[in-house]
Amino acid sequence: MGVHNLFSNEALAEICPQLKQLRIEHQLSIEELSAATHLTLKVLRRMENGKCLPYSYYRRLLKFYGKNMKMVIE
Repeated sequence: MGVHNLFSNEALAEICPQLKQLRIEHQLSIEELSAATHLTLKVLRRMENGKCLPYSYYRRLLKFYGKNMKMVIE
C-alpha cells in the first residue's frame, strides 16, 4: 500500500479548513501561496473548499508550512 493510501478522502477533507487557517495565520494571499508552492489557484481553492485532490498536493502544501499529514489529522 502506498503512502497516499494511508489517508482516506474523509481524512483529507478534514484538513481542508486547517489549510485555509494556516494560510491566514501566515498572512498569505492565495496568490502568494500559489507562487510559493507552485500549486495553481484552482487547486488551492479546491483544497481549501474541501475537495479531495491527490495526496501529493496536500503533502506539498503541508511541507511548505513545516507540517505533515499526521500532525494535522491527529
